[in-house]
Amino acid sequence: MNAAVSLWELIQHDRLVRWAAYATAVVVWFAIAWADVRILLAGFLAIGFALWWLRRLRRRRGWFEERPVDIDLL
Repeated sequence: MNAAVSLWELIQHDRLVRWAAYATAVVVWFAIAWADVRILLAGFLAIGFALWWLRRLRRRRGWFEERPVDIDLL
């Protein structure tokens, strides 16, 4: 149990480990989807829905506001 807790803390605090975990999840998903096309299509639909949902939340809550363009170069 202690190893799981320390691994979870490592994933939360280290950006490289977190992105490696994301990449591993994508590779595993493609490996499973290789067996059945429906899994691949369901994954694309899930990713599309998640992106749509996050864009909607970003617009509603004002996440990642764009910075004003600074045209003063001097």
